Amino acid sequence: MTDDLDRYWYVAAVFREPRDLAATIGELRSSSFAAGQLLVLANHRAEDARRALDGNGETEVQVLPVQADGRIKISGERELPVGIKAILKAMDVPEPARDRGDGASSSGEEQQAQVYVQLRRDIADGALVLIASVADPEDQLHGARVLLRGNCECVLTHEMAAPSA
Repeated sequence: MTDDLDRYWYVAAVFREPRDLAATIGELRSSSFAAGQLLVLANHRAEDARRALDGNGETEVQVLPVQADGRIKISGERELPVGIKAILKAMDVPEPARDRGDGASSSGEEQQAQVYVQLRRDIADGALVLIASVADPEDQLHGARVLLRGNCECVLTHEMAAPSA
């Protein structure tokens, strides 16, 4: 049976230093990742990230500020790729309820939402989150390897079905 769902694959990394972020993006670009597939999310450090990227010639990578309430401010004249829009929509979910106290395990959906919540918390703490939307699982693995060689705090891979229209 064929899977008729459209799927998106991502690699994300949490950085603390803008120069490490910029250097790693340079490595991704030299590995044939397109600038349109990369996005940086940051809080008050968005300008620091932008300056570091500009200094490395990465002017095409968008940096989106995340507001204090966790909302992502989508602005700019460039349209975001569909895969990036999908992950941003998924990240814009309310924080899941805390432990229910009944010992029941979390569903996959709740665990997924918790990952998004953790990324938003990292951003609130001053982290710079790089998200790369990739074409397939092989590119995802390649991107994860490049990110792991960068000076990042953690690397996450993610796959999701395209949202219903």
